[in-house]
Amino acid sequence: MSLIPEEHLKSKSNFNFAPMIDFLFLMLAFFATLAVSRASLYDTKLNLVQLQTEKGAYPIQPSDESHQINISITDTGDYQWMTEIQAYPMENLQRIQKELNYQHQIGLLPKDKHQTQILLHIDRNASWDPVAKLIFAIREAGFEAFPVYEPEEIVTTDEK
Repeated sequence: MSLIPEEHLKSKSNFNFAPMIDFLFLMLAFFATLAVSRASLYDTKLNLVQLQTEKGAYPIQPSDESHQINISITDTGDYQWMTEIQAYPMENLQRIQKELNYQHQIGLLPKDKHQTQILLHIDRNASWDPVAKLIFAIREAGFEAFPVYEPEEIVTTDEK
């Protein structure tokens, strides 16, 4: 007669699945996060448009029904609403969204938001963070953003 019953001395034939389930849950969370971040950052449809000066025509031509808005991003990450006359500083992204929606509501912009072309003039030294935030803010308002670049002027010996 033993003090410990014989069924307690036998090894159990059970397998603990808890660590494996935890690992699978972590892998699922990792790949879901990866898929969402890839879709929101890399799969966005942005077209970089070359803006030409007086020597040629603009590659993006406004049609009769469309309208162009110019917004610049400075090297410090500040935003400016540019018109033919003056550049108006915008304090933050909410102000830009508010102005876009206001102009759309009062009829300055076409009823179809896809007919409004918002051209982003990005300073060469601007960091990517304010640019990405502006693109997402414009898309959140229902408009499309078109980053543009101006080719560097080639200085000839006559201009020096």
